[in-house]
Amino acid sequence: MPRFAFLRPAPLARIAVLLLCAAFALLCLARARLIGDGMEYLAMAQGFVVHGSPDLRRADVAALQAMPPKALARGGLEPRMLDDAIGRIERDGVIVHGFARAVDGGIHAVHFWMYSLLAAPFYALVAALGQNPFMAPVLLNLAIAACGAWCIRRWFPRAGLPELGLFALMGPLYYTVWIGPEVMAGCCVLLAVLAALRRDLPLCVALAGLGATQNPSIAGLIPAAGAYALLYRWAPALVPFPDLAAASGRLRGAALSVGGLLLAVLPYVHNQAVFGMPSIISHYYTDVGLIRPERLFSFLFDLNQGLLIGFPALLSCIALVVLAGRRRTWLPHLAIALLLALGMALPTLAAANWSSGAIVVARYAYWTSMPVLAVCLAAMTQWEARRRWLALGLALLLQAAATWNAFPSRRAPTLHTHAATWVLGHAPHLYNPDPEIFLERERRREDPVTPDQVVVHRGPAGPTKLMRFWSNGGDDGGLCASGAHLEADHVKTLASGWRYYSGPLRCAPGASPFLHIAITPDTASMLLEGWPASTGPVVWNTGRHAALRIEVPPGRRPALLGLRGYYHHPVRRSRVSINGVDLGVVALGQAPLVLPASLQDARVLEIRFEHTREPRPAVPGEPPLGFFLHGVDIELAD
Repeated sequence: MPRFAFLRPAPLARIAVLLLCAAFALLCLARARLIGDGMEYLAMAQGFVVHGSPDLRRADVAALQAMPPKALARGGLEPRMLDDAIGRIERDGVIVHGFARAVDGGIHAVHFWMYSLLAAPFYALVAALGQNPFMAPVLLNLAIAACGAWCIRRWFPRAGLPELGLFALMGPLYYTVWIGPEVMAGCCVLLAVLAALRRDLPLCVALAGLGATQNPSIAGLIPAAGAYALLYRWAPALVPFPDLAAASGRLRGAALSVGGLLLAVLPYVHNQAVFGMPSIISHYYTDVGLIRPERLFSFLFDLNQGLLIGFPALLSCIALVVLAGRRRTWLPHLAIALLLALGMALPTLAAANWSSGAIVVARYAYWTSMPVLAVCLAAMTQWEARRRWLALGLALLLQAAATWNAFPSRRAPTLHTHAATWVLGHAPHLYNPDPEIFLERERRREDPVTPDQVVVHRGPAGPTKLMRFWSNGGDDGGLCASGAHLEADHVKTLASGWRYYSGPLRCAPGASPFLHIAITPDTASMLLEGWPASTGPVVWNTGRHAALRIEVPPGRRPALLGLRGYYHHPVRRSRVSINGVDLGVVALGQAPLVLPASLQDARVLEIRFEHTREPRPAVPGEPPLGFFLHGVDIELAD
């Protein structure tokens, strides 16, 4: 008898696993409710079932209202929200609850409809039975996860419970209940990379195209499939499964490849036809200026939703791959997987809504990490039984700890995790999260991140951390009495302009060292070229160039300077110079400019900037608009 035969699943163990999966499915169905962008996906599924299109109509709202009240209550669905949204969109043309007016006057969701099309058969079944409508997306998620498990088992004959358990643990366990395409995206990425490792590159392209319909950066796996083909041709030793023959057939390969490419471009064609732009989400809900090291650090290490905090089992799997045999084969593939994950992650950093709900780990982090998991799963199938079960055991322990950390209560998406709470209470300077994460988890609700917001964290011994916009120095959140200002041992200003004060916090006598210059009839003379005549309180910069002239009060030395306001699309950055000193390309209205010593003694500051993009008019025929100036803020050195 083989040494580890006792570790092989017996029929009774298989039955136990099936019962566990059934219990999990029932639990997910029982917990199905409106969450995230679920309203959009449900309405589009309703549209496909009733009139064969994803647009939102009042007849769809009426159909939802006709559902049994108990079913609507279980899902937390109020059809009146959709009715009100249609009215506001028709009247004002604004985006409401993820729906926008199309160029033909119809109303469409801003997200693409592929996920809803796949959910439509499940929605028809659930609606016919009079059940909670949000069971339909959950049933789709369960079906996708089951399909992923079946593919792993079929593609890799040695794959068993360790591999399938790890697959279920790393994503589907958390996101099957989420009303959205996270499980779909995760499984598409995972299976696409597994197909590439099996040298079935056309299938890799097809799966990448399907995943890209909902998350565009997954399309990066399409050129990666070509890179894999070149790799296997130039370095045959890196073929991980030489005994597994790649699927053959030119017709099959051509059909899958063309299908994947068409799927990847379909959302852009749809958006252009419906909204008159390639991507309405990219237009209104992303900003490439947000792609910076702070966001990447948050993506990986944030104590509330970071990848390595929520998926620590990924590290244990990587370690076991590094320590296992065939390193010359698997280490290059592991490096490629890390590059693929990073390549898919970088575009997600531009999302305006960074704290967009998370179950243990951020949604983007889940599916972008799947290339690494794919390599680990494929490598596991070549290990001895003891190492495979060890990998699953370590993963279970680590993910149990991560799950406990993420659930201090049932409202985890709007509360700090245990780890974040402890650090904020005992070593607050070590954790400076994205402002949206800090604000929403302190307020325990979704809240707009506006420059007037001041957020204080109170630990067991009192306030330990305060966050405010850098120029909002006069608001200390009620911590200091009148005539005093806030100071701290640790002060950190983020690239977004938000500033953290970490304990011990204290109040110092005197007003805060700030100079705020508003636009009034008395200060309008500071506006030089590039501004129309204005008496305040705000003014638009017209054209690509503009200049201001600021007089510094006698005896004061400016250390930081910033323009209060915001850009008009598509302008996002400007090259700035002060008194002829080039300060580089920056985003106005965010982090302040650090003035060099040569400028701190100047009595007059002449600020000139040139936008990196050509401004556009808000209304055709009117002047192009660049920056909407509300005022000038200066932090004084003394």
